[in-house]
Amino acid sequence: MSNSRSFILKCSMCFKVFDYHVTMTESKASVWNFVTTSPRTNKKYAVFCTPSVNKVKGLIKVALKKLPTEHRLVVVSLKHNEDELKFAEEQDYCLVTYETLNDFGQQMLEIKNQDFGNSVSLLDVAQSQASRDNEENKENPSDFIDKVIKKDRLF
Repeated sequence: MSNSRSFILKCSMCFKVFDYHVTMTESKASVWNFVTTSPRTNKKYAVFCTPSVNKVKGLIKVALKKLPTEHRLVVVSLKHNEDELKFAEEQDYCLVTYETLNDFGQQMLEIKNQDFGNSVSLLDVAQSQASRDNEENKENPSDFIDKVIKKDRLF
């Protein structure tokens, strides 16, 4: 598996772990890698995963033009700088690092499991998620992605 495909799958797993509905984009005509929907709020996100934002600014502009009105573009990168954050703000999309997404997920897991005294990692949950049915989760841990995305502006 290529590094790019592996990175995309890791990003999608951050959303799947918290019961977001994830639809991988198989079409070569689509710019984003997958579309995801919050189970609680029904917010829709088109997610574009890239190791380096600077190399794909043109593709981001194309993605913004093609973006359905009910979706928000989320660009997940390995790292970014202040200029890239400013560009994201100017172009009106959310830019987050994979590390930030993963850290928020890990924090939510720790909070969720404090009452049970369990030590659970994001990987553990991801592996169990693949085998369990979509049950209602009364604690709504899926809020963590909305919180990450909202950090750059209110929806």
